[in-house]
Amino acid sequence: MKTLSRLLMICAVLSAGILGLHLLGSDAYAAEGTSHWRPIYDVIMRWINFGIIVFVVYKYARKPIMNFLRGQKDKVAGEIEQLETRRDEMVAKIDQTQKDIQESDMRFEKLKERIIRQGERKKTEIIESAQSRGKAMIKDAKRRVDTHFLQAKNTFRSELIDKAIEMALEKLPGQITPEDNEQFTRDFIDGASAK
Repeated sequence: MKTLSRLLMICAVLSAGILGLHLLGSDAYAAEGTSHWRPIYDVIMRWINFGIIVFVVYKYARKPIMNFLRGQKDKVAGEIEQLETRRDEMVAKIDQTQKDIQESDMRFEKLKERIIRQGERKKTEIIESAQSRGKAMIKDAKRRVDTHFLQAKNTFRSELIDKAIEMALEKLPGQITPEDNEQFTRDFIDGASAK
């Protein structure tokens, strides 16, 4: 500790002396007629000053500077680590999003296939229903046509019979003789007694 105090004292005195020489200017320590050695002296003094500054900085400012640089290094390393962590999180989110998109595409394809199948099934049901209704309508139409035809036939037959009776009533009274009347009566009685 004593040597350190001594060394500090020597450095301080030297630094103060050199600083004093520089502050007083060149007139205080320069003599006339010594101009040939002056440039060499100035260069040597600059190197000595530089050496003293380097020594002082190395001896007393090295630890704080190194601590500062280590702190900056740790700070930058921490920021880099945080950025890497955020990057990893973002990559994980991107991967999850891509996975979700793929799952969504698969669900969409399944949904699309299911809707197409349901549409095809519904289309088949509608076609079958329409065909069965069409067959029923055709049967109904045939039945109605047959009914109308039968009614028309019966109407035509009854009108034909009525017309034939009417014609017979007009023509027969003049053509039936009393013998024919007797023959009809006998035929009627024979037919009734046979029952």
